[in-house]
Amino acid sequence: MATGPLLPILNLKIALFIPLLFGFSCTKNVTAEAPTEAYEGQSIENKISYLTAPIDIDILEIQNQLNQNFKGLLYDDSSFDGDDIKFKIWKNTNLIFIHRNGGVFEFRVPLKIWVEKRVSVLGMTQTPSTEFEIIAKFSSKPFISANWQLKTLTNAEGFDWISQPRLSIGGFTLPITSIVGGIIDNNQASIARLIDENILKEVDLITPTLKVWNGLKEPMKLSDEYNLWLQVIPQDVLMTKLTFTNTSIKTSVAIKAIVNSSVGQLKSQIEKSTTLPPIKFANNLPKGFNIHLNNLVTFTEAEKIAKGMLIGQKIPMGDGKEIEIIGLEIYGGANNKLIIQVKTTGDLKGIIFLKGDPYFEETKREIILKNIELDLKTKNLLFKAASWFMEGSIIKEIEKAFGIPVDPIFEQAKSSTNKYLNADFNNGLHLSGRVKKISPGLVSLNSEGLLTTATVEGDIDVKLSSFVSKK
Repeated sequence: MATGPLLPILNLKIALFIPLLFGFSCTKNVTAEAPTEAYEGQSIENKISYLTAPIDIDILEIQNQLNQNFKGLLYDDSSFDGDDIKFKIWKNTNLIFIHRNGGVFEFRVPLKIWVEKRVSVLGMTQTPSTEFEIIAKFSSKPFISANWQLKTLTNAEGFDWISQPRLSIGGFTLPITSIVGGIIDNNQASIARLIDENILKEVDLITPTLKVWNGLKEPMKLSDEYNLWLQVIPQDVLMTKLTFTNTSIKTSVAIKAIVNSSVGQLKSQIEKSTTLPPIKFANNLPKGFNIHLNNLVTFTEAEKIAKGMLIGQKIPMGDGKEIEIIGLEIYGGANNKLIIQVKTTGDLKGIIFLKGDPYFEETKREIILKNIELDLKTKNLLFKAASWFMEGSIIKEIEKAFGIPVDPIFEQAKSSTNKYLNADFNNGLHLSGRVKKISPGLVSLNSEGLLTTATVEGDIDVKLSSFVSKK
C-alpha cells in the first residue's frame, strides 16, 4: 500500500481519471446550428389546364321555356288614329320548333287577332269588330355572343289563315281581309323582334356562369381523412360554334384554368369576379380534360405524418448506446433540400439536423427522401462531441420510415371528383364524367410545403335541359 509522499499524487490521478471515465459514459448534450431556410428558384411553373366539356341543349326544353315566357297579349293598337282600325294580337297556343338546316329553325306561332274597324255609313259612324286566327310563320338562327348572351335572328315568313276576318254592318259583310293581311304583314316583323328581345331578356347565361366561375375558385374539401383540398383558378373560356340536330343544340366549352390541390387548406385570399372574360371561339378544342395539378402537402401536414412514423423510434448506435427521437420539424433549405430537425434523448440529448432530396417514388407511390445526410454543421459538432454517433444508423431509420403517401390522396381525390362529375343540379344541369388517370411527377419545395405535380386525365359531358331565367 502506497504511503508517504506517493499517496497525494496517486489520489490526484484517481481524482482526475474518474471525471474522464464518467464523462465518456454520460449522456451528451448537443444543439446544432440550424441550416438556413431557403426556397429560391424552386417553384414549379403553373401549367395551364383545359377542362373541355361537350354541351347538349335540349331543343324541346327551349321550346317549352319560350312558350312559358312568350305568351299572352303581344301587340295592342287601341287607337283609330291614322287607319280607323284597332288591333290586338295574342299568342293562342304553343309554338313548335322544327329544325330546317344550317342551324336555322322554323316555327309556327298560333295567333288570335281582334280587329275593330271604324266606318261611316249614311253619315253614321259604326265600329264593328271581329276575331279570327292565323298561323304566323318564322325562321330563327340562335347563336351565343362573345359577351355571354344567347341571341336569335328571327325573320317573318308570312302566315296562313285559320279563320278569316268578317265585319257585318247592317246585314252586309265588309271585306277587310286585304286590309288586315297588310297590317299583319307590317306587324309580323315587330313580332319577330319581340321574340328576339324576349329570348335575350329571359335567358340569362351570365348570372349562373359567374356563380360557377366564382364557385370554382372556392377551395373544395375532397377528403377529411387526408385533409385534401382542391382549387380551380379559371382564366379563360373557349367555345366551338353551335351545331344542330333535330333534337338538340350542341357545342363544346373549354375552361382554361390553373388547378391546385393541397394537403392542408391554404390561406390564400380568393378574389371574386364581377364580370366574365369574353368567350373566345375556336374550331377545335382539347378533348376531355388534361389537368396539370399542383398538389401541395403543407409542412404542418407533412410534419404530422413524419412524426407519426418517427417519434418514439429508438436507434441503436453500437457499444450499447442508443438514441430516441422525441421531436421533429421540417422546412426547406438551399438546393431544394428538405431539412429535418430532430430532437433526441438517450445517449445523445439535443437537436441535430439532416437533409435530403424529396422525390416521388413510383413503386411505393410516396414522397420519400433520398441522399439523406447530416447537415455539415451538425456533422462537425458530432465529430467533436460524440464521435461514437453512427450517421448511417439514423439515416437508415429515416429512409425506412419517412414516406408521405401520395397515391391514397390522389385516389381519394379521384373518387371525390368522379362523384362530383356525375350529378344533377336543380337548374337543369347534368354532369357525366370520370377521372381516368392521375400521374404524379416532380416534387419541389416552396414556403408552404412540398409541391408535387400531377397530370389528371378524364372525360366530361354536360347536358342542359333548361335555361335559367333572370326572374
